[in-house]
Amino acid sequence: MRTRLGCLIFLLLLGPAVHAEEWPALPEQNGAVEIPAQEWPLRPGPRRVRVLVHYPGEKLANVGERTGLMLTLHNWGGTDCVGTASPTVLAEKLNVVALCVNYLQSGPKDSIEGPEPYDFGYLQSLDALRALWWLDHGLKSREIKFAGGRVFATGGSGGGNVALMCNKLAPLTFACIIDLCGMKKLSDDIAFNLPGGSDLNARYSRDPNSPNYLSLDRQELCFVGNPDHLAILELKASQTRIVTVHGVDDTTCPYPDAVEMVHWMRRAGLDVEPRFITKDQLDGKVFTSTGHALGNRTEIVLQLGAKYLSPSDPDRREHIRRLMDFERRDVSPYPTTIRYRTSNGAFEIDYSAGYPVGRVVPNEPLPEYPNHQDLSFVLDSIGAKHAIKFPGDWFDRCDHIVRHFQRVAGPLPSLLRRVPLDVKVLEEVKVGTLTRRKLSFQSDPTDRVTAYLFLPSAGKSVAKRPAVLCLQQTTNVGKDEPAGIRGDPNLKYALDLAERGYVTLAPDYPSFGEHAYDFDPKHGYVSGTMKAIWDNIRAVDLLETLPEVDAERIGCIGHSLGGHNAIFTAVFERRLKAIVSSCGFSSMQKDDVPSWTGPRYMPLIASEFKNDPKLLPFDFHELVAALAPRPFFASAATKDNDFDVTGVKDVLDAARPIYALYGKADDLVGHYPEAGHSFPDDSRRRAYEFLDRALRQ
Repeated sequence: MRTRLGCLIFLLLLGPAVHAEEWPALPEQNGAVEIPAQEWPLRPGPRRVRVLVHYPGEKLANVGERTGLMLTLHNWGGTDCVGTASPTVLAEKLNVVALCVNYLQSGPKDSIEGPEPYDFGYLQSLDALRALWWLDHGLKSREIKFAGGRVFATGGSGGGNVALMCNKLAPLTFACIIDLCGMKKLSDDIAFNLPGGSDLNARYSRDPNSPNYLSLDRQELCFVGNPDHLAILELKASQTRIVTVHGVDDTTCPYPDAVEMVHWMRRAGLDVEPRFITKDQLDGKVFTSTGHALGNRTEIVLQLGAKYLSPSDPDRREHIRRLMDFERRDVSPYPTTIRYRTSNGAFEIDYSAGYPVGRVVPNEPLPEYPNHQDLSFVLDSIGAKHAIKFPGDWFDRCDHIVRHFQRVAGPLPSLLRRVPLDVKVLEEVKVGTLTRRKLSFQSDPTDRVTAYLFLPSAGKSVAKRPAVLCLQQTTNVGKDEPAGIRGDPNLKYALDLAERGYVTLAPDYPSFGEHAYDFDPKHGYVSGTMKAIWDNIRAVDLLETLPEVDAERIGCIGHSLGGHNAIFTAVFERRLKAIVSSCGFSSMQKDDVPSWTGPRYMPLIASEFKNDPKLLPFDFHELVAALAPRPFFASAATKDNDFDVTGVKDVLDAARPIYALYGKADDLVGHYPEAGHSFPDDSRRRAYEFLDRALRQ
């Protein structure tokens, strides 16, 4: 009920209502106009936004072929051009038409004192983009030539947030964004004005019955560094250069949020240039503070943006003419809508009118699949079958698989649940030429995970190494077993792989080893399985931070409990590029279903699905297929009394056509040793060679 209500409130807050549009003409000289804006549901009715226009030489007649367009956006609580780079200076020195926009909640009355929660960049960025469209459209309608490749945005504090959100909602439009200490995400700290944190107060409520209720969807929308959304920017081939300028001592817009955003932007392959201001960079003129003020924001933009914003070189990449999002409706095959998924639906930006209109849509009803072993089709929202013939056809079925699995394991925590890893090294010893560290890291706000990290000797090589996440079986010794300290010597794969040159990380499963955990739902996890998945995702985060690790070459291996958790984790974590599962699964139709229902695993199998495999909304055929096209190796012992080998073969046979869609049928490998529930020497050798092929070549 909470999720449905939260989604409803989200719709009410953001649902569009566009009234009769009356657009003013471009002024002939510097001046102010008012343009129509999308309705704010918290104050229903028509809304207009003031835009201040600054031309080079103060006149429209001075706009020429090399003149660019630029937004310069005020801070939280400000109006017009307060707290940002001077539009007059920008217009003259950069040869741009500079716009200041009084976006939604401009001024202290609405942004600081008002009862409504602070918008945090959504409707605000739509306001700014509408102003930019108005300028672009006005120039084109009068056949005034300008430099369409020179479209920029900057802003300070709240304006930096709006500039970043403009790029998110119009990923093809901007050549360069210069963010001056803007907010990077709507954290709980800022949303609820938590003690000891930022002094910003966005006035949201945790009460789902409050009009100020903050839904998870809203937070995901306003997270500029949301990895899932950045992947869309990467897919859209966004070429924007993002310069983010942030003081290392800024607590108003917290510096760690800036570091996090840069990490995820780099991970998505975006062109981001961090300028984190430290005391040794203070010059008393341009930079005067390592805190929120920074210094002279006009000079900062001119200095740090000189090589990107200068009009002197028309052949520079930033100046080359490109498609703008406003032109989507005129150019085939570009879709007119940009869509970002959230936990309970998606938000869409529609450019079919030229200017952007935002709307939120709930998830479509999740279709029920009567046969989870047949992967040849996908069902649409009304239950009609559509054959899967191409990788694009598989996308929706894969989405259904992930959502159905969460009906049993519980929802994957939002990416906003990430906290700083705060890695603590508890012990460091030499094991031959290897370094073994026992460490702990912060997985979520209330829990730390213990793990062993193996680092091979660097020797003379400076190259980054592949890494493998090594997941334990069901054993009280936990991580000690894959580390080769205690337990079955045939399961020391963290040690073995480190000796082959991999960086390896072996975490404790919740309640095993040194990871005390009580599986109380108050911690935010429906199942022990989902808690383990989240811990493993955070372990991948940790591996990515290591200077020794090549983040593009991370795999996962596990036996038994670790075998199916390798699959579960990789379904959600695309950074795992190769997966090995030993004696970890079978078809649920051929398995002991009640064995999956303890608190460490998935108790909803018993309480909601009556231990009946026919009622379960997923099977391993689907989960393994969802890994495609990433290489997958299954070692399934023929005499395994826990996981029936014929069920494993059924799973791989069903998943192989999906791998074939990607031309990767040979990357789905099954090996069937004559053994019981174990990971024999020959199987491990084959698995290690498989990882070598997948992660080393």
